[in-house]
Amino acid sequence: MEKVKNHRSFIFLLCLFPFFAASQTPDIVLYNAKILTIDEDFSIHEAVAIDDNKILSVGENEAIQSLSSSETLMIDLEGKTVIPGIIDSHLHYLRGTNFASHETRIHGITSKREALSIIADKAQELNPGEWIFIFGGWHEQQFSDNPGGFTQEDLDRASPENPVFIQKTYSAFYMNSLALEKIAPAVPHLYKGGSVIRTTSPQGREVMYAALKYYPFATSDEGREREVKDFNNYLNSMGITTAYDVGYLDGSYKSVSALADREELTLRIFYAQRYWADSPRTAVAAAELLEREAPFKRDHFFGEYGIGEHVYGLLHDNPRMSEPFSQSIYDSFELIALSAAKHGWQLNEHAMLESTVDGMLDVFERINLAEPISSLRWTIGHNDLISMAAINRAKSMGLALTVHNHTVKPKVDGIASPPIKLIQDSGILWGMGSDGTVVATYNPFHTIWEYTAGKVFPDIQKYNKDEVITREEALIAHTRSNAYLMFMEDLIGTIEPNKYADIVVLDKDYMDIPIDEIYTIKPVLTIFSGKIVYQDELSF
Repeated sequence: MEKVKNHRSFIFLLCLFPFFAASQTPDIVLYNAKILTIDEDFSIHEAVAIDDNKILSVGENEAIQSLSSSETLMIDLEGKTVIPGIIDSHLHYLRGTNFASHETRIHGITSKREALSIIADKAQELNPGEWIFIFGGWHEQQFSDNPGGFTQEDLDRASPENPVFIQKTYSAFYMNSLALEKIAPAVPHLYKGGSVIRTTSPQGREVMYAALKYYPFATSDEGREREVKDFNNYLNSMGITTAYDVGYLDGSYKSVSALADREELTLRIFYAQRYWADSPRTAVAAAELLEREAPFKRDHFFGEYGIGEHVYGLLHDNPRMSEPFSQSIYDSFELIALSAAKHGWQLNEHAMLESTVDGMLDVFERINLAEPISSLRWTIGHNDLISMAAINRAKSMGLALTVHNHTVKPKVDGIASPPIKLIQDSGILWGMGSDGTVVATYNPFHTIWEYTAGKVFPDIQKYNKDEVITREEALIAHTRSNAYLMFMEDLIGTIEPNKYADIVVLDKDYMDIPIDEIYTIKPVLTIFSGKIVYQDELSF
Protein backbone atom coordinates (compact mmCIF):
# COMPACT_ATOMS: atom_id res chain seq x y z
CA MET A 1 0.00 0.00 0.00
CA GLU A 2 2.86 2.35 0.84
CA LYS A 3 4.43 1.74 -2.59
CA VAL A 4 1.19 2.65 -4.34
CA LYS A 5 0.92 5.90 -2.40
CA ASN A 6 4.48 6.90 -3.23
CA HIS A 7 3.96 5.97 -6.87
CA ARG A 8 0.84 8.10 -7.06
CA SER A 9 2.71 11.00 -5.44
CA PHE A 10 5.44 10.67 -8.07
CA ILE A 11 2.89 10.69 -10.92
CA PHE A 12 1.25 13.77 -9.35
CA LEU A 13 4.57 15.59 -9.26
CA LEU A 14 5.25 14.65 -12.90
CA CYS A 15 1.92 16.15 -13.86
CA LEU A 16 2.84 19.35 -12.09
CA PHE A 17 6.29 19.58 -13.69
CA PRO A 18 5.13 21.55 -16.78
CA PHE A 19 3.54 24.10 -14.43
CA PHE A 20 6.77 24.52 -12.48
CA ALA A 21 8.82 24.70 -15.68
CA ALA A 22 6.50 27.28 -17.19
CA SER A 23 6.76 29.40 -14.08
CA GLN A 24 10.51 29.66 -14.73
CA THR A 25 10.04 30.98 -18.26
CA PRO A 26 10.64 34.74 -18.21
CA ASP A 27 8.11 37.27 -19.42
CA ILE A 28 10.86 39.76 -20.34
CA VAL A 29 14.55 39.39 -21.08
CA LEU A 30 16.85 42.41 -21.33
CA TYR A 31 20.14 41.48 -23.00
CA ASN A 32 23.26 43.01 -24.55
CA ALA A 33 23.28 45.40 -21.61
CA LYS A 34 25.59 46.72 -18.93
CA ILE A 35 23.63 45.77 -15.83
CA LEU A 36 24.79 47.44 -12.61
CA THR A 37 23.22 45.11 -10.06
CA ILE A 38 24.29 47.25 -7.05
CA ASP A 39 24.68 44.02 -5.08
CA GLU A 40 27.30 43.76 -2.33
CA ASP A 41 30.03 43.23 -4.93
CA PHE A 42 28.69 45.87 -7.35
CA SER A 43 28.75 43.11 -9.97
CA ILE A 44 28.05 43.88 -13.62
CA HIS A 45 26.22 41.48 -15.97
CA GLU A 46 24.93 41.37 -19.55
CA ALA A 47 21.32 40.23 -19.20
CA VAL A 48 18.41 39.93 -16.80
CA ALA A 49 15.29 37.76 -16.95
CA ILE A 50 11.99 38.93 -15.44
CA ASP A 51 9.21 36.51 -14.52
CA ASP A 52 5.88 38.08 -13.55
CA ASN A 53 6.85 40.83 -11.09
CA LYS A 54 10.18 39.43 -9.89
CA ILE A 55 13.71 39.08 -11.18
CA LEU A 56 14.24 35.48 -12.26
CA SER A 57 17.92 35.50 -13.08
CA VAL A 58 20.87 37.77 -13.86
CA GLY A 59 23.91 36.72 -15.84
CA GLU A 60 25.56 36.55 -19.23
CA ASN A 61 23.67 36.85 -22.51
CA GLU A 62 23.71 33.21 -23.58
CA ALA A 63 22.62 31.80 -20.23
CA ILE A 64 19.77 34.26 -19.74
CA GLN A 65 18.53 34.07 -23.32
CA SER A 66 18.36 30.28 -23.04
CA LEU A 67 15.61 30.67 -20.42
CA SER A 68 13.28 32.36 -22.90
CA SER A 69 10.35 30.95 -24.84
CA SER A 70 8.38 32.14 -27.85
CA GLU A 71 6.21 34.11 -25.41
CA THR A 72 9.12 36.04 -23.90
CA LEU A 73 9.55 39.71 -24.79
CA MET A 74 13.19 39.98 -25.83
CA ILE A 75 14.70 43.49 -25.67
CA ASP A 76 18.15 44.08 -27.14
CA LEU A 77 19.57 47.05 -25.24
CA GLU A 78 22.58 47.45 -27.55
CA GLY A 79 24.99 48.08 -24.70
CA LYS A 80 22.85 50.47 -22.65
CA THR A 81 23.37 50.74 -18.89
CA VAL A 82 20.77 49.25 -16.56
CA ILE A 83 20.33 50.14 -12.88
CA PRO A 84 17.82 49.24 -10.15
CA GLY A 85 14.76 51.45 -9.83
CA ILE A 86 15.72 54.60 -7.96
CA ILE A 87 14.34 55.16 -4.47
CA ASP A 88 13.70 58.71 -3.25
CA SER A 89 13.84 58.56 0.54
CA HIS A 90 12.66 62.14 1.06
CA LEU A 91 10.05 63.44 -1.36
CA HIS A 92 7.01 65.62 -0.72
CA TYR A 93 5.04 63.32 -2.97
CA LEU A 94 1.44 64.25 -2.30
CA ARG A 95 2.29 67.93 -2.76
CA GLY A 96 3.62 67.06 -6.21
CA THR A 97 0.48 65.18 -7.21
CA ASN A 98 -1.63 68.27 -6.48
CA PHE A 99 -0.11 70.17 -9.42
CA ALA A 100 1.21 67.49 -11.76
CA SER A 101 -1.36 67.78 -14.53
CA HIS A 102 -0.86 71.50 -15.20
CA GLU A 103 2.60 72.33 -13.84
CA THR A 104 5.41 73.60 -16.06
CA ARG A 105 8.89 72.57 -14.90
CA ILE A 106 12.31 74.17 -15.33
CA HIS A 107 14.29 71.69 -13.22
CA GLY A 108 17.94 71.69 -14.22
CA ILE A 109 17.50 74.18 -17.07
CA THR A 110 20.76 76.14 -17.15
CA SER A 111 19.74 78.75 -19.74
CA LYS A 112 17.28 81.51 -18.94
CA ARG A 113 16.55 81.80 -22.66
CA GLU A 114 15.52 78.13 -22.66
CA ALA A 115 13.42 78.57 -19.51
CA LEU A 116 11.56 81.48 -21.10
CA SER A 117 11.12 79.41 -24.26
CA ILE A 118 9.50 76.65 -22.17
CA ILE A 119 7.09 79.23 -20.75
CA ALA A 120 6.37 80.60 -24.23
CA ASP A 121 5.71 77.10 -25.59
CA LYS A 122 3.31 76.42 -22.75
CA ALA A 123 1.48 79.67 -23.52
CA GLN A 124 1.04 78.53 -27.09
CA GLU A 125 -0.68 75.36 -25.83
CA LEU A 126 -3.19 77.27 -23.70
CA ASN A 127 -6.14 79.47 -24.46
CA PRO A 128 -5.66 83.18 -23.70
CA GLY A 129 -6.22 83.88 -20.01
CA GLU A 130 -5.31 80.39 -18.81
CA TRP A 131 -2.58 80.40 -16.19
CA ILE A 132 0.97 79.05 -16.38
CA PHE A 133 2.28 77.70 -13.07
CA ILE A 134 5.82 76.73 -12.04
CA PHE A 135 6.11 75.36 -8.49
CA GLY A 136 9.72 75.51 -7.32
CA GLY A 137 12.65 73.24 -8.08
CA TRP A 138 14.85 76.06 -9.44
CA HIS A 139 17.11 78.93 -8.34
CA GLU A 140 17.90 82.36 -9.78
CA GLN A 141 21.58 81.48 -10.15
CA GLN A 142 21.09 78.31 -12.20
CA PHE A 143 21.06 80.25 -15.50
CA SER A 144 24.56 80.45 -16.95
CA ASP A 145 23.58 82.86 -19.75
CA ASN A 146 21.89 85.41 -17.48
CA PRO A 147 21.96 84.69 -13.73
CA GLY A 148 19.19 86.23 -11.66
CA GLY A 149 15.44 86.19 -11.42
CA PHE A 150 12.86 86.76 -14.13
CA THR A 151 11.91 90.31 -14.93
CA GLN A 152 8.31 91.29 -15.54
CA GLU A 153 9.27 92.29 -19.08
CA ASP A 154 10.84 88.86 -19.74
CA LEU A 155 7.69 87.08 -18.61
CA ASP A 156 5.39 89.48 -20.49
CA ARG A 157 7.25 88.82 -23.74
CA ALA A 158 7.18 85.06 -23.20
CA SER A 159 3.50 85.01 -22.28
CA PRO A 160 1.62 88.15 -23.35
CA GLU A 161 -1.86 86.63 -23.06
CA ASN A 162 -1.49 84.19 -20.16
CA PRO A 163 -0.81 84.95 -16.50
CA VAL A 164 2.48 83.42 -15.30
CA PHE A 165 2.95 82.50 -11.63
CA ILE A 166 6.35 81.13 -10.62
CA GLN A 167 7.03 79.90 -7.10
CA LYS A 168 10.72 79.99 -6.23
CA THR A 169 10.50 79.07 -2.53
CA TYR A 170 7.84 79.26 0.16
CA SER A 171 8.49 83.00 0.37
CA ALA A 172 9.52 84.21 -3.10
CA PHE A 173 7.34 84.40 -6.23
CA TYR A 174 7.76 85.81 -9.75
CA MET A 175 4.88 86.94 -11.98
CA ASN A 176 4.14 88.66 -15.26
CA SER A 177 1.83 91.66 -15.51
CA LEU A 178 -1.33 89.62 -16.01
CA ALA A 179 -0.68 87.55 -12.90
CA LEU A 180 0.26 90.59 -10.81
CA GLU A 181 -3.03 92.27 -11.74
CA LYS A 182 -4.77 89.41 -9.93
CA ILE A 183 -2.34 88.68 -7.08
CA ALA A 184 -1.16 92.14 -5.95
CA PRO A 185 -4.62 93.41 -4.84
CA ALA A 186 -5.04 90.27 -2.73
CA VAL A 187 -1.74 90.89 -0.87
CA PRO A 188 -1.26 94.70 -0.98
CA HIS A 189 0.72 94.74 2.29
CA LEU A 190 3.28 92.37 0.70
CA TYR A 191 3.59 93.63 -2.86
CA LYS A 192 6.37 96.22 -3.23
CA GLY A 193 6.35 96.57 -7.01
CA GLY A 194 8.23 94.74 -9.74
CA SER A 195 7.89 91.14 -10.85
CA VAL A 196 8.77 89.48 -7.55
CA ILE A 197 7.14 89.22 -4.14
CA ARG A 198 9.56 88.30 -1.35
CA THR A 199 8.27 87.72 2.14
CA THR A 200 8.42 85.28 5.06
CA SER A 201 7.17 81.71 4.75
CA PRO A 202 3.98 82.32 6.79
CA GLN A 203 3.12 85.36 4.67
CA GLY A 204 4.07 83.41 1.57
CA ARG A 205 0.99 81.28 2.17
CA GLU A 206 -1.12 84.36 1.45
CA VAL A 207 0.50 84.67 -1.96
CA MET A 208 -0.01 80.98 -2.67
CA TYR A 209 -3.66 81.09 -1.62
CA ALA A 210 -4.22 84.09 -3.89
CA ALA A 211 -2.63 82.31 -6.86
CA LEU A 212 -4.17 78.89 -6.31
CA LYS A 213 -7.64 80.34 -6.73
CA TYR A 214 -6.77 80.25 -10.44
CA TYR A 215 -5.25 76.77 -10.51
CA PRO A 216 -7.50 74.21 -12.30
CA PHE A 217 -7.71 71.64 -9.51
CA ALA A 218 -9.58 68.45 -10.28
CA THR A 219 -13.05 68.39 -8.72
CA SER A 220 -13.92 64.72 -9.23
CA ASP A 221 -12.39 61.50 -7.90
CA GLU A 222 -11.50 60.54 -11.46
CA GLY A 223 -9.78 63.87 -12.05
CA ARG A 224 -7.83 63.60 -8.84
CA GLU A 225 -6.68 60.10 -9.76
CA ARG A 226 -5.57 61.46 -13.13
CA GLU A 227 -3.40 64.03 -11.33
CA VAL A 228 -1.79 61.27 -9.25
CA LYS A 229 -1.13 59.20 -12.36
CA ASP A 230 0.39 62.19 -14.15
CA PHE A 231 2.83 62.75 -11.31
CA ASN A 232 3.68 59.05 -11.13
CA ASN A 233 4.36 59.05 -14.87
CA TYR A 234 6.73 61.98 -14.46
CA LEU A 235 8.59 60.24 -11.63
CA ASN A 236 8.82 57.06 -13.72
CA SER A 237 10.33 59.10 -16.56
CA MET A 238 13.18 59.99 -14.20
CA GLY A 239 13.70 56.37 -13.11
CA ILE A 240 11.98 56.63 -9.73
CA THR A 241 10.12 53.47 -8.68
CA THR A 242 9.80 54.04 -4.92
CA ALA A 243 9.26 57.20 -2.85
CA TYR A 244 8.79 58.04 0.80
CA ASP A 245 6.50 61.01 1.40
CA VAL A 246 7.60 62.95 4.48
CA GLY A 247 4.90 65.60 4.15
CA TYR A 248 2.07 66.03 6.62
CA LEU A 249 -0.60 68.53 5.55
CA ASP A 250 -0.59 68.22 1.76
CA GLY A 251 -4.06 66.82 1.20
CA SER A 252 -5.80 63.46 1.17
CA TYR A 253 -4.35 60.09 0.22
CA LYS A 254 -7.78 58.86 -0.89
CA SER A 255 -7.00 58.84 -4.62
CA VAL A 256 -3.57 57.24 -4.18
CA SER A 257 -5.14 54.56 -1.99
CA ALA A 258 -7.84 53.90 -4.60
CA LEU A 259 -5.21 53.40 -7.29
CA ALA A 260 -3.26 51.09 -4.98
CA ASP A 261 -6.40 49.00 -4.37
CA ARG A 262 -6.82 48.60 -8.13
CA GLU A 263 -3.09 47.86 -8.58
CA GLU A 264 -2.72 50.92 -10.81
CA LEU A 265 0.21 52.56 -9.05
CA THR A 266 3.39 52.66 -11.13
CA LEU A 267 5.71 53.18 -8.17
CA ARG A 268 5.78 52.24 -4.50
CA ILE A 269 4.44 55.04 -2.33
CA PHE A 270 4.93 55.11 1.41
CA TYR A 271 4.13 57.97 3.72
CA ALA A 272 4.62 59.07 7.32
CA GLN A 273 1.94 59.05 10.01
CA ARG A 274 0.05 62.28 9.48
CA TYR A 275 -0.34 64.40 12.59
CA TRP A 276 0.76 67.87 13.65
CA ALA A 277 2.10 68.76 17.10
CA ASP A 278 3.27 72.27 17.95
CA SER A 279 2.55 72.69 21.66
CA PRO A 280 3.09 70.65 24.85
CA ARG A 281 -0.57 69.60 24.78
CA THR A 282 -0.52 68.43 21.16
CA ALA A 283 2.80 66.67 21.84
CA VAL A 284 0.99 64.58 24.46
CA ALA A 285 -1.76 63.84 21.93
CA ALA A 286 0.83 62.76 19.35
CA ALA A 287 2.54 60.45 21.85
CA GLU A 288 -0.83 58.90 22.70
CA LEU A 289 -1.61 58.48 19.00
CA LEU A 290 1.60 56.49 18.49
CA GLU A 291 0.62 54.33 21.45
CA ARG A 292 -2.82 53.54 19.98
CA GLU A 293 -1.89 53.15 16.31
CA ALA A 294 0.08 50.22 14.91
CA PRO A 295 3.19 51.13 12.89
CA PHE A 296 3.90 49.80 9.41
CA LYS A 297 0.38 49.84 8.01
CA ARG A 298 1.53 49.03 4.50
CA ASP A 299 2.17 46.26 2.03
CA HIS A 300 4.98 46.06 -0.54
CA PHE A 301 3.43 48.79 -2.68
CA PHE A 302 1.62 51.37 -0.61
CA GLY A 303 0.91 52.51 2.91
CA GLU A 304 2.02 54.26 6.05
CA TYR A 305 5.10 53.76 8.14
CA GLY A 306 7.22 55.91 10.39
CA ILE A 307 6.94 59.45 11.71
CA GLY A 308 8.54 62.68 10.53
CA GLU A 309 9.88 64.77 8.91
CA HIS A 310 8.77 67.08 11.72
CA VAL A 311 8.14 64.88 14.73
CA TYR A 312 7.47 68.02 16.76
CA GLY A 313 6.60 71.03 14.64
CA LEU A 314 8.48 73.67 16.63
CA LEU A 315 11.74 71.76 16.27
CA HIS A 316 12.21 72.90 12.68
CA ASP A 317 15.51 74.58 11.89
CA ASN A 318 17.01 76.28 8.84
CA PRO A 319 20.51 77.56 7.97
CA ARG A 320 19.56 81.17 8.79
CA MET A 321 18.80 80.50 12.46
CA SER A 322 21.25 81.82 15.02
CA GLU A 323 19.74 80.74 18.35
CA PRO A 324 19.46 77.08 19.41
CA PHE A 325 16.11 75.62 20.43
CA SER A 326 14.97 75.83 24.04
CA GLN A 327 14.99 72.81 26.31
CA SER A 328 11.20 72.89 26.49
CA ILE A 329 11.01 72.24 22.74
CA TYR A 330 13.38 69.29 23.06
CA ASP A 331 11.28 68.01 25.98
CA SER A 332 8.14 67.86 23.83
CA PHE A 333 10.12 66.27 21.03
CA GLU A 334 11.44 63.67 23.46
CA LEU A 335 7.95 62.81 24.67
CA ILE A 336 6.87 61.89 21.15
CA ALA A 337 10.13 60.14 20.23
CA LEU A 338 10.02 58.03 23.39
CA SER A 339 6.51 56.86 22.52
CA ALA A 340 7.73 56.01 19.02
CA ALA A 341 10.57 53.91 20.46
CA LYS A 342 8.28 52.08 22.87
CA HIS A 343 5.80 51.16 20.18
CA GLY A 344 8.13 50.33 17.29
CA TRP A 345 7.79 53.41 15.06
CA GLN A 346 10.51 54.34 12.62
CA LEU A 347 11.49 58.02 13.01
CA ASN A 348 12.80 60.33 10.28
CA GLU A 349 13.70 63.81 11.52
CA HIS A 350 14.78 67.09 9.90
CA ALA A 351 18.01 68.70 11.16
CA MET A 352 20.19 71.17 9.25
CA LEU A 353 22.26 72.88 11.94
CA GLU A 354 24.98 71.22 14.00
CA SER A 355 23.33 72.41 17.22
CA THR A 356 20.01 70.81 16.24
CA VAL A 357 21.65 67.49 15.42
CA ASP A 358 23.48 67.57 18.76
CA GLY A 359 20.28 68.35 20.64
CA MET A 360 18.45 65.49 18.96
CA LEU A 361 21.29 63.08 19.66
CA ASP A 362 21.13 64.01 23.35
CA VAL A 363 17.46 62.99 23.27
CA PHE A 364 18.13 59.80 21.35
CA GLU A 365 20.90 58.74 23.74
CA ARG A 366 18.56 59.08 26.72
CA ILE A 367 15.81 57.15 24.95
CA ASN A 368 18.25 54.47 23.82
CA LEU A 369 19.12 53.68 27.45
CA ALA A 370 15.49 52.83 28.22
CA GLU A 371 14.24 51.66 24.81
CA PRO A 372 17.01 50.48 22.45
CA ILE A 373 16.45 52.01 19.03
CA SER A 374 19.10 50.35 16.86
CA SER A 375 16.57 47.99 15.22
CA LEU A 376 14.15 50.83 14.36
CA ARG A 377 16.43 52.42 11.74
CA TRP A 378 15.83 55.96 12.96
CA THR A 379 17.11 58.54 10.51
CA ILE A 380 18.27 62.14 10.65
CA GLY A 381 17.63 63.99 7.38
CA HIS A 382 19.32 66.97 5.68
CA ASN A 383 22.48 67.12 7.87
CA ASP A 384 23.72 70.27 6.16
CA LEU A 385 26.19 71.17 8.91
CA ILE A 386 26.58 67.88 10.80
CA SER A 387 29.96 67.36 12.48
CA MET A 388 32.18 64.27 12.46
CA ALA A 389 31.57 63.88 16.19
CA ALA A 390 27.81 63.86 15.62
CA ILE A 391 28.12 61.34 12.79
CA ASN A 392 30.00 59.00 15.12
CA ARG A 393 27.45 59.47 17.90
CA ALA A 394 24.64 58.62 15.50
CA LYS A 395 26.49 55.59 14.17
CA SER A 396 27.07 54.23 17.69
CA MET A 397 23.29 54.06 18.24
CA GLY A 398 22.54 52.45 14.88
CA LEU A 399 21.02 55.62 13.44
CA ALA A 400 21.14 56.42 9.73
CA LEU A 401 21.44 59.69 7.80
CA THR A 402 19.88 61.00 4.61
CA VAL A 403 21.07 63.86 2.40
CA HIS A 404 19.07 65.76 -0.18
CA ASN A 405 19.37 67.82 -3.34
CA HIS A 406 21.06 71.21 -3.16
CA THR A 407 21.72 71.86 -6.85
CA VAL A 408 19.47 74.93 -6.75
CA LYS A 409 21.15 76.29 -3.61
CA PRO A 410 24.47 78.13 -3.85
CA LYS A 411 27.35 77.52 -1.47
CA VAL A 412 26.72 79.37 1.81
CA ASP A 413 29.54 81.19 3.63
CA GLY A 414 32.15 79.11 1.84
CA ILE A 415 30.88 75.89 3.41
CA ALA A 416 30.25 72.81 1.28
CA SER A 417 27.32 71.14 2.95
CA PRO A 418 26.37 68.50 3.78
CA PRO A 419 29.84 66.99 4.36
CA ILE A 420 29.15 64.12 2.00
CA LYS A 421 32.64 62.59 2.02
CA LEU A 422 32.78 62.55 5.83
CA ILE A 423 29.41 60.83 5.94
CA GLN A 424 30.43 58.22 3.38
CA ASP A 425 33.83 57.48 4.90
CA SER A 426 32.42 57.18 8.43
CA GLY A 427 30.74 53.90 7.54
CA ILE A 428 27.34 55.04 8.79
CA LEU A 429 24.37 53.89 6.74
CA TRP A 430 23.08 56.78 4.68
CA GLY A 431 20.63 57.30 1.84
CA MET A 432 19.94 59.92 -0.78
CA GLY A 433 16.72 61.80 -1.51
CA SER A 434 15.60 64.98 -3.21
CA ASP A 435 13.49 67.05 -0.78
CA GLY A 436 11.38 67.86 -3.84
CA THR A 437 9.06 69.33 -4.82
CA VAL A 438 9.31 73.06 -4.03
CA VAL A 439 12.81 73.58 -2.64
CA ALA A 440 14.69 71.22 -4.93
CA THR A 441 14.68 69.47 -8.26
CA TYR A 442 13.58 65.87 -7.79
CA ASN A 443 15.52 64.47 -10.73
CA PRO A 444 17.79 61.89 -9.05
CA PHE A 445 20.59 62.38 -11.57
CA HIS A 446 20.80 66.03 -10.56
CA THR A 447 21.32 64.93 -6.95
CA ILE A 448 23.89 62.30 -7.88
CA TRP A 449 25.76 64.82 -10.04
CA GLU A 450 25.96 67.27 -7.15
CA TYR A 451 27.69 64.80 -4.84
CA THR A 452 29.97 63.19 -7.45
CA ALA A 453 30.93 66.19 -9.59
CA GLY A 454 30.75 68.45 -6.53
CA LYS A 455 28.81 71.15 -8.32
CA VAL A 456 25.59 73.12 -8.33
CA PHE A 457 23.90 74.60 -11.37
CA PRO A 458 24.92 76.07 -13.74
CA ASP A 459 28.39 74.55 -13.22
CA ILE A 460 29.60 76.11 -10.00
CA GLN A 461 32.15 74.13 -8.00
CA LYS A 462 30.78 73.49 -4.52
CA TYR A 463 33.00 70.67 -3.24
CA ASN A 464 36.74 70.24 -3.62
CA LYS A 465 37.87 67.08 -5.40
CA ASP A 466 38.69 65.40 -2.08
CA GLU A 467 35.20 66.20 -0.71
CA VAL A 468 33.08 64.25 -3.19
CA ILE A 469 32.03 60.61 -3.39
CA THR A 470 32.31 58.08 -6.21
CA ARG A 471 29.52 57.33 -8.64
CA GLU A 472 29.27 53.81 -7.19
CA GLU A 473 28.76 55.23 -3.70
CA ALA A 474 26.13 57.69 -4.90
CA LEU A 475 24.14 55.05 -6.77
CA ILE A 476 24.22 52.70 -3.78
CA ALA A 477 22.84 55.52 -1.61
CA HIS A 478 19.94 56.13 -4.03
CA THR A 479 19.02 52.43 -4.31
CA ARG A 480 20.30 49.71 -1.96
CA SER A 481 20.79 51.88 1.11
CA ASN A 482 17.38 53.53 0.77
CA ALA A 483 15.79 50.08 0.50
CA TYR A 484 17.32 49.23 3.87
CA LEU A 485 16.04 52.46 5.42
CA MET A 486 12.55 51.40 4.31
CA PHE A 487 12.92 47.86 5.72
CA MET A 488 12.74 46.51 2.17
CA GLU A 489 16.30 45.38 1.55
CA ASP A 490 15.13 41.85 0.68
CA LEU A 491 12.62 43.15 -1.88
CA ILE A 492 14.03 46.12 -3.80
CA GLY A 493 17.17 48.22 -4.24
CA THR A 494 19.31 45.80 -6.28
CA ILE A 495 18.96 43.67 -9.41
CA GLU A 496 19.10 40.20 -7.87
CA PRO A 497 16.95 37.06 -8.21
CA ASN A 498 13.67 37.00 -6.26
CA LYS A 499 13.55 40.75 -5.78
CA TYR A 500 10.90 42.89 -7.42
CA ALA A 501 11.75 43.75 -11.00
CA ASP A 502 12.17 47.52 -10.56
CA ILE A 503 14.64 48.31 -13.33
CA VAL A 504 15.74 51.42 -15.26
CA VAL A 505 17.54 51.58 -18.62
CA LEU A 506 19.64 54.73 -19.16
CA ASP A 507 20.51 56.65 -22.31
CA LYS A 508 24.15 57.08 -21.28
CA ASP A 509 26.80 54.92 -19.63
CA TYR A 510 26.57 55.97 -15.99
CA MET A 511 30.00 54.56 -15.15
CA ASP A 512 31.98 55.90 -18.11
CA ILE A 513 30.61 59.27 -19.24
CA PRO A 514 32.46 62.36 -17.99
CA ILE A 515 31.42 63.15 -14.44
CA ASP A 516 30.15 66.59 -15.49
CA GLU A 517 27.55 64.95 -17.75
CA ILE A 518 25.82 62.83 -15.13
CA TYR A 519 23.04 65.37 -14.64
CA THR A 520 22.12 64.97 -18.33
CA ILE A 521 21.34 61.24 -18.00
CA LYS A 522 17.78 60.29 -18.92
CA PRO A 523 16.00 56.95 -18.54
CA VAL A 524 14.73 55.42 -21.76
CA LEU A 525 12.85 52.54 -20.13
CA THR A 526 11.46 52.09 -16.62
CA ILE A 527 10.10 48.76 -15.40
CA PHE A 528 8.11 48.63 -12.18
CA SER A 529 7.29 45.28 -10.62
CA GLY A 530 7.86 43.56 -13.95
CA LYS A 531 5.74 45.97 -16.04
CA ILE A 532 6.98 48.62 -18.44
CA VAL A 533 5.67 51.91 -17.03
CA TYR A 534 7.76 54.38 -19.03
CA GLN A 535 9.33 54.14 -22.46
CA ASP A 536 11.10 56.77 -24.55
CA GLU A 537 9.67 56.05 -27.97
CA LEU A 538 12.70 57.58 -29.69
CA SER A 539 15.04 55.02 -28.14
CA PHE A 540 13.26 51.77 -29.08
